[in-house]
Amino acid sequence: MQLRPRTSRIASLRNQTEHRLGLHRSAKEPLRRRNDQPDRDKKLRVLIVDRDSMSSDLLAHALGVSRGCDAIAIQSSDLLRVLASGHADVVVIASELNSKCRSGFDLAQAVGREYPNVSVVILLNQSTHDAVVNAFRSGARGVFSREQPFASLLDCVQRVGQGFLWAGKQESEALLDAIRSIPAPSLVMEDNSPSLTVRELQVVQCAAKGRTNRAIASELGLSEHTVKNYLFRAFEKLGVSSRVELLFYLTLRGHLVNAAEAEAEGSEPLPGAPE
Repeated sequence: MQLRPRTSRIASLRNQTEHRLGLHRSAKEPLRRRNDQPDRDKKLRVLIVDRDSMSSDLLAHALGVSRGCDAIAIQSSDLLRVLASGHADVVVIASELNSKCRSGFDLAQAVGREYPNVSVVILLNQSTHDAVVNAFRSGARGVFSREQPFASLLDCVQRVGQGFLWAGKQESEALLDAIRSIPAPSLVMEDNSPSLTVRELQVVQCAAKGRTNRAIASELGLSEHTVKNYLFRAFEKLGVSSRVELLFYLTLRGHLVNAAEAEAEGSEPLPGAPE
């Protein structure tokens, strides 16, 4: 069986998307060219970095046809360069990119640091509690699950571009649950909070960024078992019971480092040193 060229497959998928969204038009009702639109100067400019180029292209096409957006599909490695050379209102980023350099969360954080006026929408494969929290922590103003209808994604991008926040029912519940996990003010403001050693602080900072124990162990040159021990000790010292509570504790209270104590312990290896 002869396979169709990639461009033909994309065109076919585009047509299917248009039919699904009710965008298909007859020959008597041609699509208006972008230059014919009266709000040309006010069009939303959207950059799309999905998990693969075909998905990015299909979303860009749907946004252009359905919502009149100036939508462009680009590679993750080109995003910051494109932002530096031109204006964008919204950036859509997949949480799981086909990139060895960084995750979608890392890329979203980089956009937020360098271009704080650009709104970010993060696409999640599944709206797990940790994924939703990490998405909002990365600076997203919209969090969308691929389990939801595709047409709702277009609404999400448009509303975020208008300055609104977007979260579905499941994402909203995860966010509210995270807020409920914020430590009580008495815990956050106490001056006699126990200090963390340098190594404990390094581990909990990595954990608060959403890294797994395996990733923390690899980054700090530790074993996974040792990472678990550090987290257990830090949780006990700070009075938290989960990584979400740990995140809010570090955000609201800050952290205390007793470097002299850590150096005096002797058993605390330097970063990257073998145990």
